[in-house]
Amino acid sequence: MMDSAPNHYNLGLELAASGKIQEAMIEFQTASQLDPADADALCEIGRLEIGEKRLRDAAASLDEALSRNPQHAGALNNRAVVDFMESRYSEAAERFQAAVLADPGLADAWYNLADTCELLGDIDGKKEAQLRFQELSDDN
Repeated sequence: MMDSAPNHYNLGLELAASGKIQEAMIEFQTASQLDPADADALCEIGRLEIGEKRLRDAAASLDEALSRNPQHAGALNNRAVVDFMESRYSEAAERFQAAVLADPGLADAWYNLADTCELLGDIDGKKEAQLRFQELSDDN
């Protein structure tokens, strides 16, 4: 197997899907080191760290991903999830909004934005985000 960032990234995805979280994180870290301009592997590390409830580590990985690509929709969404889990709802809403601007087709970000708007008392924002999420869900 060629020692390339995409190979390590794809192996990381396979390992994560089969529940081998630590092994997946090693593969994503290797991919990130082999391609220092890419944000995808760091986004995946952050997502896995959220799942493991390591929010500080997740935030660090996602911040690094966003330093590489400030418009990375997945990293914006996942970083907002960290904010949400830490009860920083205004910050979460801003990042979810940035995520849907970066990728209007990212259904997860619309769903998360709706929940956040509800907590903030933004009923119009909640309705709009729910509508966009529903439209994207209906397309699939």
